[in-house]
Amino acid sequence: MINLKKLFRRKKGQGALEYLFMIAAALIIIFVVVRYISGTGQQATSQGDIAVLQSQAELVKSSFQAKGWWSDNTNVSYSNGNLTLEIPDVSPSPQYSVPTEYRSTLSDYFSSSNNNKKSIITVYNECQAGKLEACQVFGVLAGSTT
Repeated sequence: MINLKKLFRRKKGQGALEYLFMIAAALIIIFVVVRYISGTGQQATSQGDIAVLQSQAELVKSSFQAKGWWSDNTNVSYSNGNLTLEIPDVSPSPQYSVPTEYRSTLSDYFSSSNNNKKSIITVYNECQAGKLEACQVFGVLAGSTT
């Protein structure tokens, strides 16, 4: 015969320890999701910064082409916190003050080249390829001369 008491007996609830394990698991999942989202946000911000600087590079290129300054003979050099444009047949050479936050990266960027100078077209191509330091040069050139 079927024991009806056993069949309809109430089951005991979960113990407190099991609830703690479930809460811990939920917190770990939330922590992992937040870390993933914040990492993705930082990467998107960095890509956004490069995109803004690349658009400034396009504006500088257009401006320099209009002035006749866009050529392989136009060089950019870095020294003492200033960028100098070395343009054939233009004297004095325009100088641009480099913001403090760009100085160490631009110093490193130009130290890898001959005489701390690079062709404007080389810098432009590196910027379009996504090199942040090259794009920072155009961020400075988009500003006013000193």
